[in-house]
Amino acid sequence: MRTCKTSDDLLFAFIDGLDSTLDEHVATCDECQEFLAELWQGELTGDLRQPVMDRIRLAEFVANVAKFGADVVAAMGRGILTYGPGVSEQDSTDEPASAAADPEDTE
Repeated sequence: MRTCKTSDDLLFAFIDGLDSTLDEHVATCDECQEFLAELWQGELTGDLRQPVMDRIRLAEFVANVAKFGADVVAAMGRGILTYGPGVSEQDSTDEPASAAADPEDTE
């Protein structure tokens, strides 16, 4: 029995997936984590550090690519607003568009 009053039977039920009420407790209790680490230490067939670090690096890479893509799209939008087709001086006059487009009126 640990100082947190969690019995071995409860932790074994947690390991087997029969008791999910200990999720939050195990996440914060150092003694329970130490007990579980001792149990699981002999069960691992390989070192998990490298695959876990690869996943973390991949997640960081994907987040950076998404941020870069958002920055590119934002820069393209600003460029279109700045240099793209806008309201010309002819369109901003009070003349109707049909009168300005009629070539016979210009003679």
